[in-house]
Amino acid sequence: CTTSEALLRVEPAHVEQLLHPTFSPEALNSETYTKGVVAKGLPGSPGAAVGKLVFSPKQAEEMKDKGESVILARETTSPEDVGGMWAASGILTARGGMTSHAAVVARGW
Repeated sequence: CTTSEALLRVEPAHVEQLLHPTFSPEALNSETYTKGVVAKGLPGSPGAAVGKLVFSPKQAEEMKDKGESVILARETTSPEDVGGMWAASGILTARGGMTSHAAVVARGW
């Protein structure tokens, strides 16, 4: 395969994934990070987020208005959560997975 052929095989979605924020391998392997992990799950969309943990969409919107970065934690998401999902830097759900409502909405933003 030539360089030109390889470039023609790259789809826009592949390039878009590269534009999402990520954590460096060094940060992920650091003691500071590994000692603080309380749970692991499936990534619903590409990218990484950092912020204060909030448990309601309203709280996410209020803190965003104050200039704070937040992670919205919900058991699962519903259409009523969209305002908080939009305000949050990241969304964490207890249920669902890569095809959950939160993951599908987050990938669309």
